[in-house]
Amino acid sequence: MSSNLFVSYLRPVPSAQGSSAAETQRAVIARHLGRHGRLVAEIVDRNLGDEGRPDLSAALALCRRHGATLLMAELGAWGDDPAFLRDLGHRLRRSSLRFAALDRPEASELTLGIMAAVAEAEERLGVVRTAETMARRRDFYARFTAERRRKAAAESGGPLALGYGRPLSESRGPGTARSRERAEHVAPILTEIRAAGAETLEQVANALNALGIPAARGNRWYPMQVTRIEKRLAAVD
Repeated sequence: MSSNLFVSYLRPVPSAQGSSAAETQRAVIARHLGRHGRLVAEIVDRNLGDEGRPDLSAALALCRRHGATLLMAELGAWGDDPAFLRDLGHRLRRSSLRFAALDRPEASELTLGIMAAVAEAEERLGVVRTAETMARRRDFYARFTAERRRKAAAESGGPLALGYGRPLSESRGPGTARSRERAEHVAPILTEIRAAGAETLEQVANALNALGIPAARGNRWYPMQVTRIEKRLAAVD
């Protein structure tokens, strides 16, 4: 996959805003491309509220054809939409494609699913979005992406091979109803962290700490706690 070819995907523009919003997105993309690469195609999402998102499908097909990165000037409100983030992340990973959003540089094909799971779990887990928490998350997402891409490139000697990490533990273990409930709240985040390529218990624990996800007693996550959570989840099946 070429690192300097891009397909731009523009957010929907309500008719009341005219063409200025689209032109603003194009200008942002043009400035980025002046330093980083070449645009091979542009797709404008014209399907407001269409869950099928045929324009997104068209953009991804062009990315596959050209080996290009999907580029958005503005992730905008979609950055807080778990359904959109998860759908886009899964589509990108299935096709081994890369993604970049210029207003959310920490977002990538590797972090979209984690972002979705965290957004869904915040209320259930009592996570408060503070400036410090969000800064730590952005730093984690950026470092996680860079590290996973470097590792994949070193192992394959070629483009990033995206895939799903090892499944949750199959061990059986006891747990109270409250413990199992909490494990189920954390489960989607664990699954997405694993899916993005975290392989060790320590990597998963470090990710949960960086994301601001509280452990059972409000302290830090440690590898043994991750093991316990995964055993509780396996015991529910």
